[in-house]
Parts: sequence; structure tokens; C-alpha cells
Amino acid sequence: MVKGKGKKKDWFVIVAPKMFGEKEIGKAMVSDPGSLMGRRVVLNLAELTNNFAKYYMKFAFRIKRIEGNRAFSEFDGSECLRDYISRMVLRRVKRIDAIQDLQTKDGIRIRVKSLMIASRRMKSSIEKKMRREIEEMIKKEVESSTLEDFVKKIINDKIKNKVLKEARKIYPVRNFEIRRTEVLQ
Repeated sequence: MVKGKGKKKDWFVIVAPKMFGEKEIGKAMVSDPGSLMGRRVVLNLAELTNNFAKYYMKFAFRIKRIEGNRAFSEFDGSECLRDYISRMVLRRVKRIDAIQDLQTKDGIRIRVKSLMIASRRMKSSIEKKMRREIEEMIKKEVESSTLEDFVKKIINDKIKNKVLKEARKIYPVRNFEIRRTEVLQ
């Protein structure tokens, strides 16, 4: 009779950050708890908040610490689904992208990628003005809030509505979305 070389594996409960109520977001079976550190868990926002109007958002969490059989995670980024963006970008519309590296009030560096869809083609001077306006508003929002506050503003569409309201004063805008956020190390 030969003994197996494998180690005993244990179940670990992956827990969401405090901003999401520290609820269970998954389970992992590992033999070495250290191998869980840094692992990334991606979850649909509809599952996380039970708000199915936000079916198109995915949130990523990175495991940072382990206590007992619980693995605690922190926010690592968000992203819109590709097909949602594809449905927004149609023929004869203008797509304006803005990518910014910013720092929150609590000192966390994040990259924010936003997307605006204008209802029709526009002059390049208007496009530049719109992009500048978007970047300025997002920069103000990020720098005046903590990471947790910024994430909550993304979830409840506070930033989206504010940008749309201001941008429509310049040019007819069809849609705006923060399509991706990344926490930079």
C-alpha cells in the first residue's frame, strides 16, 4: 500500500470588502493558504448588490489577508461587459474615450477609463472640448473622494448622471459610462 503524496486541502470562504457588507463572494479549496494571497476574484455587480439594472458591470477583488478559513479581499477594479459597449457604439455616432491615472483622497492610485457616445459626428475642436470636460469632472470626483466613495458613486450612477448633465450643455450626448477602473500598485 502506497501513501499519496498530496497534501490535505481546506475550504476557504472569500469575503467581499466592507463597502459590500463583507458578504461571501466565493469559495476556494487550497492546500497552502499562502497560495490564495493575491488571487483575483471577478464577480458580476448584479450578483453582488442584487441590482439587476447593473448586469453589465463586473467587479474584481484581490485577496489580501487570511484569518482562519476566511480570505478577505479588497476592491481591485471594475469593467463594463464588452457586448454592452458594442451596443452603445453604433454607426454614425462619435466615440470619445478618456484614460486618466488619478489618486483618491486616501492616497490610492487608480486608472479610470471612460467612454462617451455623442449622437452624431462632430468637429475635432468640439471633441477636444468634450474630452477635456470629461477628464476635468472625473478628476475632481476622484480626488475629492476615497476609493470606497468613488466605487459607490460608480454603482449608483452619480458620476454618470453628473457628467451627462454637464456634457449635454456643450453637445448632444447619447451615453456616458466609466467603462473600466483599475487599482494601480
